[in-house]
Amino acid sequence: MSYAHLIFGIVVFVVFLVTGRFMRLDFPDKEIIPPELRMLMRSRHIYILFSSLIHILLGLYLQIQPQIWRKILQIIGSIFLFSGSVWLVWAFVFETYTVKQFSDASRYGLYFTLAGAVFHLLSQIQEKRI
Repeated sequence: MSYAHLIFGIVVFVVFLVTGRFMRLDFPDKEIIPPELRMLMRSRHIYILFSSLIHILLGLYLQIQPQIWRKILQIIGSIFLFSGSVWLVWAFVFETYTVKQFSDASRYGLYFTLAGAVFHLLSQIQEKRI
């Protein structure tokens, strides 16, 4: 599963680079764009970077736990993280090019990412030993 995170993280990082190119080519006159739309575009762009870095780090450091309950929490967390990344990329496209305003797409992406991080955190809670 760590390789899946690493490969997916690199792919999402490439998407981050591509979305940066889109912003530069599609909106060369930054002064013409309303500041609210420009901030929306940049924040969604940074969310994609944030998401890719989480996957890359998990790909480098994730160790699947031997206990079944821990492994299940890790799998659930990974599913949430993958879903969150898809939502964040979709939010960039949808909010920047379609509606040109805030929508729930980026909110869902952030919530899914938060849930994934929490599940991975819970999978690492150690039992107290006497």
